[in-house]
Amino acid sequence: MIALVLAAGSGRGLEPYTTFVQKETISVVGKPVIRYVVDGLVDAGIDKFVVVVGDKEEQVKEALSGVSIPLTFVRQKRKGIEGAVLDGMSEVDDEVFTLAYGDIVAPPRFYRSLMNAYLEGGKDAVFSLVPVSEGLSTYGLAVIQEGKLKAITNTGSTLALAGAYVIPKGNFDNLLDYFNHLIQRGSNYFVWSGSWVDVGYPEDLIRAVESILSNRATEISEKAYISRTAVIGRGVIVEENAYVDEYAVIKGPAYIGRNVYVGNFSLIRDFTSLEEDSRVGAYAELAHALVQPRADVGSKAYLSFSIIGSSSKIGAGVVASSYPAEVTRSKVEKLGCLISPSRQVPHGKVLEPGYRE
Repeated sequence: MIALVLAAGSGRGLEPYTTFVQKETISVVGKPVIRYVVDGLVDAGIDKFVVVVGDKEEQVKEALSGVSIPLTFVRQKRKGIEGAVLDGMSEVDDEVFTLAYGDIVAPPRFYRSLMNAYLEGGKDAVFSLVPVSEGLSTYGLAVIQEGKLKAITNTGSTLALAGAYVIPKGNFDNLLDYFNHLIQRGSNYFVWSGSWVDVGYPEDLIRAVESILSNRATEISEKAYISRTAVIGRGVIVEENAYVDEYAVIKGPAYIGRNVYVGNFSLIRDFTSLEEDSRVGAYAELAHALVQPRADVGSKAYLSFSIIGSSSKIGAGVVASSYPAEVTRSKVEKLGCLISPSRQVPHGKVLEPGYRE
């Protein structure tokens, strides 16, 4: 079966970061978000892909450069998600195909469950659903009556569309109306109860790191350098050529990517992910933080519930306050900062909760 993957959205909930970066290409625990989608679909048996891209096409191509399955890239011309799907369908040969959103972080079992529901159900439309409790207005919601899927709506449910579906080709002006048309014709669904994150807001990236690392065991590359006096806790992943300096403490779950440097006496803890080639200076403390490739966090900085863009420089002594902050999809009212790529934050600056640049 062929999969149509959407990776052209504007990423409004992550602005201004997404002015510069296609959100599906943001690196989370060692690989771009869209790779979790494509890798999961390949694991489920998908053998061909059509990927819909926008003006950041080259970023998406780079994020998928290691995929061995054939990929066809289609530039979105028509507006909205409807335009993206219709433009992509022009390159889909199969009458029934998998439609997947490129900003979902879920394990391969999620996509295998979708394929199993399709193969066992005898219907040409299958919808994945997931329970949600926060940010209900940001999802399409499913109405279930007497065990049957009755409609997709915007209110009145806590079961959300989960971003992966098997549907037949068709013409439509509104994707939600088309889904409801397929439901009226007869469709199947399954409810996913495992880890799942729809990356639309900064807190979703923090949750994505948590969901991935919660299921990972300690793994330290033989090619990593760990100082004798450094302390490595449980649930820590350290990739090759990472360098953990004297008296640094890595308290898991945490991820230390390839070629990452962790400075003397620094503390990396509680679901922090340091992506490839990033650096953390001496005496810095990071918790619930996602640091993108080639970013540099200065000495004695304190960052929590924060996202640092690629090639950014965070000055020494910078503090990102995280509480209280307005969040859309989290019970925890904490959000530090969202720093776009190639930005510089001056030494000693204190950032208010929810700061964006």
